[in-house]
Amino acid sequence: MNVPKHRIPPLARELVFTAKAMREAFEAALAAEGATLGTWVVLSALSDVGLVSQAALASHVHLEGATITHHIDRLEAADLVRRTADPDDRRVRRLELTEEGRALHQRLLVGVAKLEQMVMGGLSSDDRETLERVLGTIQERLGQLAATDGTSGAGPGSRS
Repeated sequence: MNVPKHRIPPLARELVFTAKAMREAFEAALAAEGATLGTWVVLSALSDVGLVSQAALASHVHLEGATITHHIDRLEAADLVRRTADPDDRRVRRLELTEEGRALHQRLLVGVAKLEQMVMGGLSSDDRETLERVLGTIQERLGQLAATDGTSGAGPGSRS
């Protein structure tokens, strides 16, 4: 495979460095509210789907059982998430946000929106739409690659 000389450094490298810098800034915004990326993932997912089983939540956010259990244990101890027994199956534990969890999630949304405005503030609305479309295409292609070669891809599971 010939590497085009006009494209050095490779665009993939720029994407990796940009993603790393964005993740660091994102985690700093969360930390300013006393949260972690794991907290964000769980609170956001529960906010999206509502009352759900732990297994369904793990599947929704593409995390393994032990990883999601660790996050949920920590969030339950902080009174941000509540586990309840499923009335139809005692083996199943359902999860929901507590009032404190909803309040923290709202504060995190505000902090993330501020970060996004700072980072994306110089982009026109057309540029933002193009960025969203291009990132979606890249994520889709990485998902296809993962499906064919067994790699983890770039889905939500790679975010925590």
